[in-house]
Amino acid sequence: MSVLDRLFAERAASVRSGLSTAGAPDPGGAAGPGGLASLGGVAGPGGAADSGGLAGPGGLAGPDGAAALGGAADSGGVADPGRQVTVMVVMRRLDLGDLVQGALEFTGGLSPEEADIWYRNWTRTRFLLGNPHNLLGSAAVRTVGPGGHLAWLGPVDVARPPGPSRLLKPVTGRLPELPPSVHLPGGRRGAPCEIRIACRGLTTAGYLIHLHHTLAEAVLLGRIDPRTPVRLVHVPDLDDGSALSSAYARVHYGADGALRLYTFLSRGERWTSRTET
Repeated sequence: MSVLDRLFAERAASVRSGLSTAGAPDPGGAAGPGGLASLGGVAGPGGAADSGGLAGPGGLAGPDGAAALGGAADSGGVADPGRQVTVMVVMRRLDLGDLVQGALEFTGGLSPEEADIWYRNWTRTRFLLGNPHNLLGSAAVRTVGPGGHLAWLGPVDVARPPGPSRLLKPVTGRLPELPPSVHLPGGRRGAPCEIRIACRGLTTAGYLIHLHHTLAEAVLLGRIDPRTPVRLVHVPDLDDGSALSSAYARVHYGADGALRLYTFLSRGERWTSRTET
């Protein structure tokens, strides 16, 4: 079994188990079996930024595994395999500071029940074009990026999205030229983590999905603290072997049907997460 096949399979097992049994980081800095890879999602039909429901080659569970895995927490905290949820991100323009800091803040602010249901739904996320300021009166809005360019809603039931979101179009289009590296310290302190992203062939939708899954699940699995400074490094491709020493790695099928390493995260220091307490 190849490195990527192994990471792909371990990621699926972790999501089926949920956050209560997800693997904790190893003392040496490499992620345990529960956190090595993220299936997450890719661009939906027509290139839309929708991370849910697409089937992988060979009949495997789709990127978010919604039909096969689902997952939710009812009032008693028990998973409901029949419920499907998603998070919605309304975006006026691509702002890396808003994207990174907003994703970390949103994920870190979820209750344990919300975090578990979203994780069991493969951190399904939809990116929609719109002005976040037009949604500030909505109770579904949980987080707004520091620059006001992105807003996070949910998690909400897939079948019952918030009313205003039904009028918004999904993000599509070519990925704009990105700087080789971006350091986003914000108001955070401590050792930064570094996320390397393989950008060759990515649309804007694909870039958003891969980076957002990495940020969200790294927080949910305890790989990084939501207040951690982040450095993004954009490269054409990543070496598969680098995933083995990373704190978190994201593996998914590319357009050619082959597994590809899209991101890996390295961190400056280990911290204690909800899964380790």
